Amino acid sequence: MADSLYRVMLGRRPTVAERSSMALRLQIPNQFESILSHMLDSPEFQTMGLPLKLADATKEWTGNRVFFLHIPKTAGTSVRLALIDAVGMPAFEFYDRNPKVEASWRESNYNFWPLWVGHQNIADFPQELNGLTIFRESRSRLLSTYRQKNREAIADNPHMLDEVRLAVEKNHSLQILNTPFHIWLNNPVGGEMIDYFVSSKSFGPGSMNSKEFKDYVNGLNEPALETALNGSLGRITHAAWAHDGPAILRAISGVSGSNVTELPRENVYESQKEFIPQILNKDTVATLNAIQEKETLVYKAAHEQGLVPLLSKSEADDLFEITAKRLGFTFT
Repeated sequence: MADSLYRVMLGRRPTVAERSSMALRLQIPNQFESILSHMLDSPEFQTMGLPLKLADATKEWTGNRVFFLHIPKTAGTSVRLALIDAVGMPAFEFYDRNPKVEASWRESNYNFWPLWVGHQNIADFPQELNGLTIFRESRSRLLSTYRQKNREAIADNPHMLDEVRLAVEKNHSLQILNTPFHIWLNNPVGGEMIDYFVSSKSFGPGSMNSKEFKDYVNGLNEPALETALNGSLGRITHAAWAHDGPAILRAISGVSGSNVTELPRENVYESQKEFIPQILNKDTVATLNAIQEKETLVYKAAHEQGLVPLLSKSEADDLFEITAKRLGFTFT
């Protein structure tokens, strides 16, 4: 057993001491999972075993190499699953599901992996990959983000492997569940959309949510912001609006080089009856409109890159009103 496990996991034979230690541990019930977990977390596996296995898995790779910049609440889970199927390779995912592994990838040069996805600043994706992203009408995305936090307060996230982080997130969501939308809107959770597309490279990997980076973005005047957005969006080769299913399929097909004809339906929530109804008064709508106006700079830059058509005011308002009604918001 020891010989096989060391060969498979670390690519070497165990020492006499390692073989003896494992033999003793395996005599204790339910120790195999603990042994395997210890090997996966070991510096030897992450610096030697893991890179060798990944390099071997991709050494004959001839397909497209892609990153998906997943802005929250833009049908991203469905897009991610469709991309994995289209590329034919599991994705490296920036979702804090296993912080130790994510930190190892951030610190290492694993740019040969063909598919990267996640809620991450554009600077954190390898330069050699073609980019895909999905946009959504700004006010609708904020309403949906708030309701997602409401759902997280009453349901566990099965993908979050860090139990301590899961407890913190759930406690935070419980606070939001009891916070009216207009108050939450003054300090929404998660990065603003512009934060994903202004490069955080000079601030270091994973710095998008740092105060230093946010202060930097907020300090940019409009011409400087437009320049930064145009430069970053030049890395995105395909995009679509979240409400345009056919355009999403074309974007996934184009960036992956495969013919994608169906988008999996994931994270679809039909009923919102368990949530407290929320009222969108004049002041709240004005705040939402101001956020939408600021994010229009991203949409304009994407349009100039030929990625998406601009929404007319009536189109945007219709999407906003439909989303509000579906998620239990009413207008005064």
